[in-house]
Amino acid sequence: MRAEILCVGSELLLGQIIDTNAAYIAGRLARAGIDVHRKQTVGDNLERIVECIQGALSRADVLVITGGLGPTTDDLTRDAISQALDAPLEFDESIADHLRAWFARRQVKIVDSILRQAYVPRGVTALDNPAGTAPGLRGETTDKKLIFAVPGVPREMKVLLDESIIPYLLERVEGKPQIIVSRVLRSFGIGESMIAEPIEDILTSSQNPTAAPLIFGNTEVHLRLTAKAENEAHAKELLDELEAKIRQRVGEHIFGIDDQTLPSVLLERLQAQNATLGVAESLTGGVLNAFLTDVPGASQTLRGGVIAYSAELKEKLLGVPREVIDGKGVVNEETAIAMAEGIRKITGATFGVSTTGEAGPQSQSGADVGTVFIGIADQNGSRAVERHFTGDRDAIRRRASLAALDILRRQL
Repeated sequence: MRAEILCVGSELLLGQIIDTNAAYIAGRLARAGIDVHRKQTVGDNLERIVECIQGALSRADVLVITGGLGPTTDDLTRDAISQALDAPLEFDESIADHLRAWFARRQVKIVDSILRQAYVPRGVTALDNPAGTAPGLRGETTDKKLIFAVPGVPREMKVLLDESIIPYLLERVEGKPQIIVSRVLRSFGIGESMIAEPIEDILTSSQNPTAAPLIFGNTEVHLRLTAKAENEAHAKELLDELEAKIRQRVGEHIFGIDDQTLPSVLLERLQAQNATLGVAESLTGGVLNAFLTDVPGASQTLRGGVIAYSAELKEKLLGVPREVIDGKGVVNEETAIAMAEGIRKITGATFGVSTTGEAGPQSQSGADVGTVFIGIADQNGSRAVERHFTGDRDAIRRRASLAALDILRRQL
């Protein structure tokens, strides 16, 4: 089956709401072995919605629409389906009774506009919505194309998709059922082209699973592996085999898979070694500590941190030598090392990590904006790594924090 997704709502086009529904729908369809070929977003305009529906049904076997099923005059999805299928709207008294009872149980007076949700195109089946008032819709064209409509409220959309639509589609799949399973290999500290070049032959030749690089969040490069198989176990075998090939060439840059983050991976590795961490920050101003403390259970490994923004606190709290500050300033290798050694001493941690640099937007230290020094200290000694980042102040601080985590991860 080939599927398309249509998201309805002017608020999506205006950027007032981030579209998470399409991602969820696409993921669930993929797990059911249904290929999603296209996604469209359209505003609250009847003519354009009808045009999108007709276009999708001319190309795909399945169309899933989300949004536009509510009670207000700009909720036009049911009207558009009616026109696209040439099926007049008919009032369903059973849905109306359900709506009246729903509001009566909540001791809320029902208004006439609510009953707009009781209209259903002729020949289309209403789908029960246990999470809200607007029923979903399921229809079929004369040439066996399937059309579904679910509310735009994510909670309601998920219930209808998981409990009504996916089971129905699985019953309609012809031949041996297959599922589509993806795995994401996450890397940091290397560009998209740089990680793709050593595995170019794998990216271009692998058919099942397929592999493709993509930039994520402007800080990571992901390799998305996608396998199609008759069951989860076989898909996992295919993905494991391809992942192993990729790791043989670029494994040092891959820090985790799927939902794993740099902070969670680092803390897990530290805990496995019964090691602890102390953090001293200057330019990152607490961002690094925040990344770490966002991970549940971080207190088992993270001993604590110091934000030493001023030169005086770097000297008094962390022991940065006054002669270094007076002679070279605070954006240099010596300061980063002294900060890392100082926080390790203060916290008694196995590792001390520090960040110092120039985040901008104008240089306050004489160093170029984006210049960062990251210090690492442990019982075997200390070192500092120089990095240069681009972007605005927030981007530089985030990238510097993640770089500090990645440098320690690679050392471990």
